[in-house]
Amino acid sequence: PTISWLVAPYLFSEHPSAGPAYGAHWVDQALRSLMSNPAVWQHTVFLVMYDENDGYFDHMVPPTPEAGTPEEFTQGRAIGLGNRVPLWVASPWSRGGWVNSQVFDHTSVLRFMERVTGVAEPNISAWRRAVCGDLTSCFDFTAPDYSIPQLPDTIALMAASDAAAKLPGVALPATGTQSMPLQEPGERPHRHLPYQPWADITVDRTTGLITCTLSNDGTVAFPYTVYPNIVYAFAGTPFTVAPGATRGYTWDAAATDGRYDFTVHGPDGFVRRFAGTVVRADQDDVAVPVVTATPGATALTVRLANAGMTAITFTLTPNDFAGTVQTVRVAPGAGTTISYPLDRSRYDVVVTAPTGTRFTQRYAGTLH
Repeated sequence: PTISWLVAPYLFSEHPSAGPAYGAHWVDQALRSLMSNPAVWQHTVFLVMYDENDGYFDHMVPPTPEAGTPEEFTQGRAIGLGNRVPLWVASPWSRGGWVNSQVFDHTSVLRFMERVTGVAEPNISAWRRAVCGDLTSCFDFTAPDYSIPQLPDTIALMAASDAAAKLPGVALPATGTQSMPLQEPGERPHRHLPYQPWADITVDRTTGLITCTLSNDGTVAFPYTVYPNIVYAFAGTPFTVAPGATRGYTWDAAATDGRYDFTVHGPDGFVRRFAGTVVRADQDDVAVPVVTATPGATALTVRLANAGMTAITFTLTPNDFAGTVQTVRVAPGAGTTISYPLDRSRYDVVVTAPTGTRFTQRYAGTLH
């Protein structure tokens, strides 16, 4: 058949009392069956997915539709998306341990089936089609690898799991003896994605309005979520920005004693934070930091300006990835640019200025 669904029996489903080793064996048997016939394997994509995240904490903010989005609300609440669940893609066109950070959901599998069969699925909302991919970015169809990989011995894995089940329970560690786990070292290659998001702010010192422009130069819709860090209740404001479009988020600092502080989140490691205190337009005897950034092919260009009458010493600090701490002094009314390096197309830099206004701007993301 063109498409087959394999649903694991309970013993191999990895639900409670059904161990992960048995699930691995079940997947292993399915893969070996496909690979036993090279002619079949050379035309097969094997997807392994789960229906829940098993209670694991997910640090990623899930995209949500804007209020009133058709087919995405029930009883006034957004249907999704939600916490991430695992998905593995095994095929001759996805070999190499690649990671894909595009937004997908279970309807992405249906849309991939649409691409394979030409049959349209009528029950997927327009918003979900815009925000969630169809899995095709997981593949490189120009460089297939038809070889059969060596797979681990899952029978031995099940035996070890059975033996471990007979051991006494693990004693809870004493208070104060636990430590945070360390992330596994190393890097995985990342697939090229159709994302080109950007966000930056302008400050109107006369009205106190801070306008954050959310733009999208990519080829698919990009979901942003804006969170206030002070004053307001911690609740996200979603924006879905179509390709080639822009949207605006406004903070009225006149209503918050001049203070502003909010963070913008998006997929693929996209983060912005903008914080500070608006200096009134008629107050020209102090430093007024103004920072903007623009993406480049090999670096991030950070523009540092001083709209006030007192010199500013900016500090650029790498929060992750490449770069070193830099301090730059900018005279009154002057400006300068800093080229901040990318690290495998990624960037994460925090710009601060000790002007007494709590000025902080963070730029993080990936340039495809």
